[in-house]
Amino acid sequence: MSHPSSSRGRGSRNRDDGDGYREASGVGGGDAAERQIKVGVGELAVATDGETLTTSGLGSCVAVALGDERAGVRGLLHAMLPTSDEGRTAAARRGKYVDAGIDALVDDLVAAGAAPDRLEARVAGGAEMLDLTDAVGPRNVERAERCLASAGVPVVASDVGDDVGRTVRFGRDGGLVVRAADGFERTL
Repeated sequence: MSHPSSSRGRGSRNRDDGDGYREASGVGGGDAAERQIKVGVGELAVATDGETLTTSGLGSCVAVALGDERAGVRGLLHAMLPTSDEGRTAAARRGKYVDAGIDALVDDLVAAGAAPDRLEARVAGGAEMLDLTDAVGPRNVERAERCLASAGVPVVASDVGDDVGRTVRFGRDGGLVVRAADGFERTL
């Protein structure tokens, strides 16, 4: 079962209500091991019943996968930009920004039963898709690393940078499968 933000209580939704939090009861039916929760751009989700969390379209965006293996709680963030502008929509779209998204995901994981000191992170994405002097991808990765360090969450594996897009699957075994657009696949 996946869980919404602790501020709304528990329940199941199959849509994004604009706050950047997507929850799904599963795609394709079957048992939890077969169900998937699709995390869109600027969204985050938590899984507690063995569902696979997936996201695609990672170019300069960054995926942050957090898990507490002992509690069986995992979460995935697909963030677009490094930092929220305090005066704008960070609260309304928590997953859009790396900093606000990591904070929200940690809060949601703890509300679902994770222990903050047992969380581990895997990070993917942050490619330099365009030749820009102020490329967003590397800034997303750097911000994710700083926010995770500040939260006391170790990054145990990463697949970041380069100039190739990625798709990720965060399974019940805690492994983050990263498939690059060039066909290369590996598990973090």
